[in-house]
Amino acid sequence: MQAPDQSETQKRRHLSGLDRFLADSEVLSRLTDCQVGLLTNHASTTCDGIPASKALHDRLCATGGRPIRLFTPEHGIQLAAGAGETVDHGTDPLTGLQVRSLYAHGRLDDDATFGAIDTLVIDLRDIGVRCYTYAATAARAARTALDRNIEVIICDRPNPLGPDTDGPRPEAGRHSLLAFFDVPFVHGQTIAELLTHWVKATGTENPCSVYPADRAGPADLGWTPPSPALPHPDAVAAYAGLVLLEATNISEGRGSSISFRSVSAPGLRAMSLCEALADWETGFAAAPAVVTSMRGDHAGDPLAGIQIWPQRGKQQSPLALGIHLLAWLRHEHPDFAWLPLQNEDSGAAIDNLFGRSDLREKLDAGMRADQIMADWQ
Repeated sequence: MQAPDQSETQKRRHLSGLDRFLADSEVLSRLTDCQVGLLTNHASTTCDGIPASKALHDRLCATGGRPIRLFTPEHGIQLAAGAGETVDHGTDPLTGLQVRSLYAHGRLDDDATFGAIDTLVIDLRDIGVRCYTYAATAARAARTALDRNIEVIICDRPNPLGPDTDGPRPEAGRHSLLAFFDVPFVHGQTIAELLTHWVKATGTENPCSVYPADRAGPADLGWTPPSPALPHPDAVAAYAGLVLLEATNISEGRGSSISFRSVSAPGLRAMSLCEALADWETGFAAAPAVVTSMRGDHAGDPLAGIQIWPQRGKQQSPLALGIHLLAWLRHEHPDFAWLPLQNEDSGAAIDNLFGRSDLREKLDAGMRADQIMADWQ
Protein backbone atom coordinates (compact mmCIF):
# COMPACT_ATOMS: atom_id res chain seq x y z
CA MET A 1 0.00 0.00 0.00
CA GLN A 2 1.44 3.34 -1.05
CA ALA A 3 2.09 5.89 1.71
CA PRO A 4 0.07 9.10 1.40
CA ASP A 5 1.83 12.03 -0.20
CA GLN A 6 3.10 14.44 2.47
CA SER A 7 1.65 17.46 0.71
CA GLU A 8 -1.77 15.80 0.62
CA THR A 9 -1.50 15.07 4.34
CA GLN A 10 -0.70 18.73 5.02
CA LYS A 11 -3.68 19.87 2.96
CA ARG A 12 -6.00 17.69 5.01
CA ARG A 13 -4.61 19.32 8.16
CA HIS A 14 -5.63 22.81 6.98
CA LEU A 15 -2.38 24.72 7.38
CA SER A 16 -2.50 28.21 8.81
CA GLY A 17 -0.22 31.06 7.87
CA LEU A 18 1.74 30.30 11.04
CA ASP A 19 2.49 26.77 9.79
CA ARG A 20 3.82 28.14 6.50
CA PHE A 21 5.84 30.84 8.26
CA LEU A 22 7.49 28.30 10.56
CA ALA A 23 8.34 26.16 7.52
CA ASP A 24 10.14 29.06 5.79
CA SER A 25 13.72 28.26 6.82
CA GLU A 26 15.21 31.08 4.77
CA VAL A 27 13.18 33.82 6.47
CA LEU A 28 13.56 32.31 9.92
CA SER A 29 17.32 32.11 9.41
CA ARG A 30 17.35 35.82 8.59
CA LEU A 31 15.23 36.60 11.67
CA THR A 32 17.75 34.82 13.91
CA ASP A 33 19.77 38.03 13.96
CA CYS A 34 16.71 40.24 14.53
CA GLN A 35 14.58 41.20 17.51
CA VAL A 36 11.20 39.67 16.69
CA GLY A 37 7.93 40.75 18.26
CA LEU A 38 4.80 38.60 18.08
CA LEU A 39 1.21 39.82 18.52
CA THR A 40 -0.86 36.78 19.41
CA ASN A 41 -2.71 34.81 22.06
CA HIS A 42 -2.99 31.11 22.88
CA ALA A 43 -5.92 30.64 20.48
CA SER A 44 -3.49 30.95 17.56
CA THR A 45 -1.85 27.56 17.17
CA THR A 46 -0.03 25.42 14.66
CA CYS A 47 -1.89 22.56 13.00
CA ASP A 48 -0.43 20.40 15.80
CA GLY A 49 -2.06 22.59 18.45
CA ILE A 50 1.08 24.39 19.65
CA PRO A 51 0.39 28.06 20.49
CA ALA A 52 2.21 30.56 18.30
CA SER A 53 4.14 32.07 21.22
CA LYS A 54 5.79 28.76 22.06
CA ALA A 55 6.16 27.55 18.47
CA LEU A 56 7.98 30.66 17.25
CA HIS A 57 10.02 31.14 20.43
CA ASP A 58 11.26 27.54 20.36
CA ARG A 59 11.98 27.67 16.62
CA LEU A 60 14.12 30.82 16.84
CA CYS A 61 15.92 29.83 20.05
CA ALA A 62 16.82 26.45 18.51
CA THR A 63 18.88 28.30 15.89
CA GLY A 64 20.50 30.79 18.25
CA GLY A 65 17.96 33.56 17.93
CA ARG A 66 16.98 36.04 20.61
CA PRO A 67 13.94 35.51 22.84
CA ILE A 68 10.91 37.03 21.12
CA ARG A 69 8.89 39.91 22.55
CA LEU A 70 5.21 39.13 23.05
CA PHE A 71 2.20 41.40 22.59
CA THR A 72 -1.44 40.51 23.13
CA PRO A 73 -4.89 41.98 22.30
CA GLU A 74 -8.21 41.94 24.18
CA HIS A 75 -8.67 38.95 26.54
CA GLY A 76 -4.90 38.59 27.06
CA ILE A 77 -2.37 35.94 26.09
CA GLN A 78 -4.25 33.18 27.95
CA LEU A 79 -7.72 34.51 26.93
CA ALA A 80 -8.63 34.87 30.61
CA ALA A 81 -9.93 38.47 30.64
CA GLY A 82 -13.58 39.19 29.92
CA ALA A 83 -14.92 41.35 27.10
CA GLY A 84 -13.85 44.95 27.48
CA GLU A 85 -11.73 44.28 30.58
CA THR A 86 -8.39 46.05 30.68
CA VAL A 87 -5.61 43.56 30.03
CA ASP A 88 -2.51 44.15 32.14
CA HIS A 89 1.03 43.32 31.11
CA GLY A 90 2.00 39.86 32.29
CA THR A 91 3.92 36.66 31.62
CA ASP A 92 3.32 33.89 29.11
CA PRO A 93 3.30 30.65 31.14
CA LEU A 94 4.31 28.60 28.10
CA THR A 95 7.57 30.45 27.49
CA GLY A 96 8.18 32.49 30.63
CA LEU A 97 8.42 35.61 28.45
CA GLN A 98 7.01 38.97 29.40
CA VAL A 99 3.83 39.97 27.55
CA ARG A 100 2.95 43.57 26.76
CA SER A 101 -0.76 44.25 26.50
CA LEU A 102 -2.04 46.31 23.57
CA TYR A 103 -5.48 46.42 25.22
CA ALA A 104 -4.51 48.41 28.28
CA HIS A 105 -3.99 52.12 27.88
CA GLY A 106 -4.69 52.66 24.20
CA ARG A 107 -1.27 54.02 23.21
CA LEU A 108 0.99 52.20 20.77
CA ASP A 109 3.36 54.94 19.74
CA ASP A 110 5.70 55.01 22.75
CA ASP A 111 9.23 53.70 22.50
CA ALA A 112 8.55 51.04 25.12
CA THR A 113 6.12 49.32 22.78
CA PHE A 114 8.03 48.79 19.54
CA GLY A 115 11.24 50.72 20.08
CA ALA A 116 13.54 47.67 20.03
CA ILE A 117 11.65 45.54 17.50
CA ASP A 118 13.04 44.78 14.05
CA THR A 119 10.16 42.56 12.88
CA LEU A 120 6.57 42.34 14.07
CA VAL A 121 4.74 39.06 13.43
CA ILE A 122 0.93 39.08 13.74
CA ASP A 123 -1.06 35.89 14.26
CA LEU A 124 -4.63 36.24 15.58
CA ARG A 125 -7.93 34.44 14.97
CA ASP A 126 -10.52 36.89 13.65
CA ILE A 127 -14.16 35.85 13.25
CA GLY A 128 -15.32 38.02 10.37
CA VAL A 129 -17.35 40.65 12.28
CA ARG A 130 -16.39 44.33 12.34
CA CYS A 131 -16.79 44.88 16.09
CA TYR A 132 -14.44 42.01 17.01
CA THR A 133 -11.38 43.90 18.27
CA TYR A 134 -8.45 41.65 17.30
CA ALA A 135 -8.12 42.97 13.75
CA ALA A 136 -8.40 46.61 14.82
CA THR A 137 -5.69 46.10 17.46
CA ALA A 138 -3.52 44.36 14.86
CA ALA A 139 -4.05 47.20 12.36
CA ARG A 140 -2.99 49.84 14.86
CA ALA A 141 0.07 47.79 15.75
CA ALA A 142 0.97 47.22 12.08
CA ARG A 143 0.64 50.91 11.25
CA THR A 144 2.79 51.92 14.23
CA ALA A 145 5.44 49.39 13.25
CA LEU A 146 5.47 50.31 9.56
CA ASP A 147 5.75 54.01 10.40
CA ARG A 148 8.95 53.09 12.25
CA ASN A 149 10.25 51.02 9.28
CA ILE A 150 9.71 47.82 11.23
CA GLU A 151 9.03 44.78 9.08
CA VAL A 152 5.49 43.38 9.49
CA ILE A 153 4.65 39.74 8.78
CA ILE A 154 1.01 38.57 8.95
CA CYS A 155 0.26 34.90 9.45
CA ASP A 156 -3.20 34.60 7.98
CA ARG A 157 -6.09 32.44 9.16
CA PRO A 158 -9.39 31.65 7.45
CA ASN A 159 -12.52 33.67 8.10
CA PRO A 160 -14.94 31.20 9.75
CA LEU A 161 -17.92 33.03 8.22
CA GLY A 162 -16.49 32.81 4.71
CA PRO A 163 -16.28 35.50 2.03
CA ASP A 164 -19.91 36.71 2.11
CA THR A 165 -20.66 40.21 3.43
CA ASP A 166 -23.72 41.55 5.22
CA GLY A 167 -24.80 44.84 6.70
CA PRO A 168 -23.80 48.45 6.12
CA ARG A 169 -20.51 50.24 6.55
CA PRO A 170 -20.06 52.45 9.64
CA GLU A 171 -21.22 56.05 9.63
CA ALA A 172 -18.62 58.73 9.05
CA GLY A 173 -17.31 60.04 12.35
CA ARG A 174 -17.98 56.85 14.34
CA HIS A 175 -14.43 55.55 14.13
CA SER A 176 -13.56 53.39 17.17
CA LEU A 177 -11.99 50.06 18.03
CA LEU A 178 -15.43 48.51 17.38
CA ALA A 179 -15.89 50.31 14.06
CA PHE A 180 -12.30 50.60 12.94
CA PHE A 181 -12.55 49.46 9.31
CA ASP A 182 -14.76 50.93 6.60
CA VAL A 183 -16.29 47.55 5.78
CA PRO A 184 -19.70 45.87 6.15
CA PHE A 185 -20.57 44.60 9.62
CA VAL A 186 -19.98 41.03 8.39
CA HIS A 187 -16.94 41.86 6.29
CA GLY A 188 -16.07 38.62 4.46
CA GLN A 189 -12.29 39.09 4.66
CA THR A 190 -9.45 37.30 6.38
CA ILE A 191 -7.40 39.23 8.91
CA ALA A 192 -4.54 39.61 6.42
CA GLU A 193 -6.92 40.99 3.78
CA LEU A 194 -8.34 43.48 6.25
CA LEU A 195 -4.92 44.66 7.35
CA THR A 196 -3.29 44.90 3.93
CA HIS A 197 -6.27 46.76 2.41
CA TRP A 198 -6.33 49.14 5.37
CA VAL A 199 -2.58 49.78 5.23
CA LYS A 200 -2.83 50.64 1.53
CA ALA A 201 -5.82 52.92 2.15
CA THR A 202 -3.90 54.88 4.81
CA GLY A 203 -1.15 55.63 2.32
CA THR A 204 1.56 53.65 4.07
CA GLU A 205 4.26 52.81 1.54
CA ASN A 206 5.76 49.84 3.38
CA PRO A 207 3.84 46.65 2.55
CA CYS A 208 3.13 43.79 4.91
CA SER A 209 4.33 40.27 4.11
CA VAL A 210 1.58 37.64 4.27
CA TYR A 211 1.72 33.89 4.78
CA PRO A 212 -1.62 32.55 3.52
CA ALA A 213 -3.81 29.98 5.23
CA ASP A 214 -5.83 27.13 3.82
CA ARG A 215 -9.53 27.74 3.50
CA ALA A 216 -11.41 26.75 6.66
CA GLY A 217 -12.49 23.14 6.88
CA PRO A 218 -15.45 21.81 8.85
CA ALA A 219 -15.28 22.38 12.59
CA ASP A 220 -14.26 19.29 14.51
CA LEU A 221 -12.95 18.27 17.93
CA GLY A 222 -9.74 20.14 17.18
CA TRP A 223 -11.56 23.47 16.87
CA THR A 224 -10.02 26.22 19.01
CA PRO A 225 -12.18 28.94 20.66
CA PRO A 226 -10.96 32.36 19.44
CA SER A 227 -12.04 34.11 22.67
CA PRO A 228 -13.51 33.12 26.05
CA ALA A 229 -17.20 33.63 25.26
CA LEU A 230 -17.08 31.69 21.97
CA PRO A 231 -16.53 28.13 23.21
CA HIS A 232 -18.33 26.39 20.34
CA PRO A 233 -18.44 26.81 16.53
CA ASP A 234 -22.20 27.46 16.75
CA ALA A 235 -21.44 30.53 18.88
CA VAL A 236 -19.18 31.91 16.15
CA ALA A 237 -21.91 31.25 13.58
CA ALA A 238 -24.43 33.34 15.56
CA TYR A 239 -22.04 35.98 16.93
CA ALA A 240 -22.74 38.68 14.33
CA GLY A 241 -26.38 38.74 15.42
CA LEU A 242 -26.29 37.99 19.12
CA VAL A 243 -23.46 40.46 19.80
CA LEU A 244 -25.99 43.24 19.20
CA LEU A 245 -27.80 42.18 22.38
CA GLU A 246 -24.76 43.27 24.38
CA ALA A 247 -25.97 46.85 23.91
CA THR A 248 -29.32 45.98 25.51
CA ASN A 249 -30.59 44.61 28.82
CA ILE A 250 -31.20 41.21 27.16
CA SER A 251 -28.61 38.49 27.74
CA GLU A 252 -26.86 36.73 24.87
CA GLY A 253 -25.65 34.06 27.30
CA ARG A 254 -22.26 35.37 28.42
CA GLY A 255 -21.25 33.54 31.57
CA SER A 256 -23.47 30.54 30.80
CA SER A 257 -22.77 27.20 29.14
CA ILE A 258 -24.48 28.46 25.96
CA SER A 259 -22.77 31.81 25.49
CA PHE A 260 -23.74 33.44 22.17
CA ARG A 261 -26.15 30.56 21.63
CA SER A 262 -29.02 31.84 23.75
CA VAL A 263 -31.33 34.76 24.48
CA SER A 264 -32.72 35.24 27.97
CA ALA A 265 -34.32 37.82 30.24
CA PRO A 266 -36.73 37.89 33.21
CA GLY A 267 -40.25 37.40 31.90
CA LEU A 268 -39.18 36.59 28.33
CA ARG A 269 -41.97 34.83 26.39
CA ALA A 270 -39.71 32.09 25.13
CA MET A 271 -42.27 30.05 23.19
CA SER A 272 -43.55 33.11 21.32
CA LEU A 273 -39.99 34.10 20.44
CA CYS A 274 -39.25 30.57 19.15
CA GLU A 275 -42.35 30.65 16.97
CA ALA A 276 -41.37 34.03 15.57
CA LEU A 277 -37.79 32.94 14.92
CA ALA A 278 -39.00 29.94 12.92
CA ASP A 279 -40.58 32.35 10.40
CA TRP A 280 -37.54 34.55 9.86
CA GLU A 281 -35.61 32.30 7.43
CA THR A 282 -32.21 33.22 8.85
CA GLY A 283 -30.82 29.67 8.85
CA PHE A 284 -31.12 29.35 12.62
CA ALA A 285 -33.48 27.33 14.78
CA ALA A 286 -34.39 27.66 18.45
CA ALA A 287 -36.09 25.94 21.37
CA PRO A 288 -37.19 27.19 24.81
CA ALA A 289 -34.50 26.86 27.48
CA VAL A 290 -33.74 27.91 31.02
CA VAL A 291 -30.49 29.91 30.99
CA THR A 292 -28.38 30.50 34.09
CA SER A 293 -25.51 32.92 33.73
CA MET A 294 -22.85 33.66 36.32
CA ARG A 295 -22.48 37.25 35.09
CA GLY A 296 -24.60 40.37 35.09
CA ASP A 297 -27.47 41.66 37.20
CA HIS A 298 -29.15 38.26 37.31
CA ALA A 299 -26.08 36.12 38.01
CA GLY A 300 -27.07 32.71 39.31
CA ASP A 301 -30.76 33.19 38.51
CA PRO A 302 -32.47 30.74 36.12
CA LEU A 303 -34.03 32.90 33.41
CA ALA A 304 -36.59 32.17 30.75
CA GLY A 305 -34.89 32.00 27.39
CA ILE A 306 -34.23 30.20 24.15
CA GLN A 307 -31.26 28.25 22.83
CA ILE A 308 -30.22 28.96 19.22
CA TRP A 309 -28.27 26.83 16.75
CA PRO A 310 -27.48 26.99 13.02
CA GLN A 311 -29.56 24.69 10.83
CA ARG A 312 -27.30 22.32 8.93
CA GLY A 313 -27.61 22.48 5.18
CA LYS A 314 -29.00 26.03 5.24
CA GLN A 315 -27.31 29.35 4.63
CA GLN A 316 -26.93 31.26 7.89
CA SER A 317 -27.59 35.00 8.08
CA PRO A 318 -26.52 35.91 11.63
CA LEU A 319 -26.91 39.66 11.19
CA ALA A 320 -30.47 39.17 9.95
CA LEU A 321 -31.08 37.01 13.01
CA GLY A 322 -29.83 39.81 15.25
CA ILE A 323 -31.92 42.51 13.59
CA HIS A 324 -35.05 40.33 13.80
CA LEU A 325 -34.34 39.60 17.46
CA LEU A 326 -33.97 43.29 18.27
CA ALA A 327 -37.15 44.16 16.40
CA TRP A 328 -39.13 41.44 18.19
CA LEU A 329 -37.74 42.32 21.61
CA ARG A 330 -38.27 46.05 21.08
CA HIS A 331 -41.93 45.45 20.25
CA GLU A 332 -42.85 42.36 22.28
CA HIS A 333 -40.75 42.49 25.47
CA PRO A 334 -42.06 45.33 27.68
CA ASP A 335 -38.87 45.60 29.75
CA PHE A 336 -36.54 45.93 26.76
CA ALA A 337 -34.04 48.79 27.05
CA TRP A 338 -31.00 50.10 25.21
CA LEU A 339 -27.91 50.37 27.41
CA PRO A 340 -26.04 53.67 27.61
CA LEU A 341 -22.41 54.08 26.68
CA GLN A 342 -20.14 53.42 29.64
CA ASN A 343 -18.18 56.35 31.06
CA GLU A 344 -19.94 58.85 28.82
CA ASP A 345 -22.61 61.47 29.53
CA SER A 346 -24.93 60.46 26.71
CA GLY A 347 -25.35 58.08 23.80
CA ALA A 348 -26.46 54.51 23.25
CA ALA A 349 -24.05 51.60 23.34
CA ILE A 350 -25.63 50.06 20.24
CA ASP A 351 -24.59 53.06 18.13
CA ASN A 352 -20.96 52.53 19.12
CA LEU A 353 -21.04 48.74 18.77
CA PHE A 354 -22.74 48.78 15.36
CA GLY A 355 -21.01 51.92 14.16
CA ARG A 356 -24.30 53.57 13.22
CA SER A 357 -27.26 55.25 14.91
CA ASP A 358 -29.88 54.45 12.27
CA LEU A 359 -30.38 50.86 13.46
CA ARG A 360 -31.58 52.03 16.86
CA GLU A 361 -33.55 54.93 15.40
CA LYS A 362 -35.40 52.73 12.91
CA LEU A 363 -36.17 50.09 15.53
CA ASP A 364 -37.46 52.77 17.92
CA ALA A 365 -39.66 54.06 15.10
CA GLY A 366 -41.23 50.60 14.73
CA MET A 367 -39.64 49.68 11.38
CA ARG A 368 -39.64 45.98 10.57
CA ALA A 369 -36.36 44.07 10.39
CA ASP A 370 -36.74 43.25 6.71
CA GLN A 371 -37.35 46.93 5.91
CA ILE A 372 -34.21 47.96 7.78
CA MET A 373 -32.08 45.43 5.93
CA ALA A 374 -33.61 46.38 2.59
CA ASP A 375 -32.66 50.03 3.22
CA TRP A 376 -29.01 49.01 3.73
CA GLN A 377 -28.93 46.98 0.54
